[in-house]
Amino acid sequence: MEIYNSEEQQVEAIKRFWNEYGKAIVGGVVIGLATLYGWRYYQAEQRASAEALSSSYSQLLQQQSSDDAWLTQAQSFISAQGTNNYAIFAALLTAKEAVAKGDLALASQQLSWVVQNSKDSSVKAIAQLRLARIQRETGDLTAALATVNQAMPASFAAAQAELKGDILQQSGDLVAAKAAYQLAFDNAGQNTQLLQIKLDELAHISAAN
Repeated sequence: MEIYNSEEQQVEAIKRFWNEYGKAIVGGVVIGLATLYGWRYYQAEQRASAEALSSSYSQLLQQQSSDDAWLTQAQSFISAQGTNNYAIFAALLTAKEAVAKGDLALASQQLSWVVQNSKDSSVKAIAQLRLARIQRETGDLTAALATVNQAMPASFAAAQAELKGDILQQSGDLVAAKAAYQLAFDNAGQNTQLLQIKLDELAHISAAN
């Protein structure tokens, strides 16, 4: 390490160092500060945007009803949000209120949209089950069976199999319906009373029939 014998030599050394590296140091500081404040600004903007979105969704919930004005407002909210979680949940609410209003076509549209766009497998499964029930209700058993046969998380196995049994029974395929009910029974845990009734009703059905 160089030893300086006087303050003048130290000052000259500092000047030389600054001449060589000063611009780089200042540039680095400027870039660092710009990055820091830019990131903070980005975070603030993201936070403000999230708060505004949460507020809009809360207002939608507070006004929730099955009248035409709310359904239109909800659909506008969904269209504006793309496929984020707020839009997904708003679509589920819209479907629920559409069913209450008797508008099964709108309910099917919203649930189909959730099935196509939700990235959460559990939310998607809920939408699939609700959509299949509506399709069964409207007599579109082929579509209902196709919907309920789509992959779902294991935690939905009982509900999926039971609904599949209901659809198959309505379509007249009692052998397959009984097998589906048995699968649902095996996965239902403690909630087996209704499934036992359904199985008892098909007790006379065997694979040979």
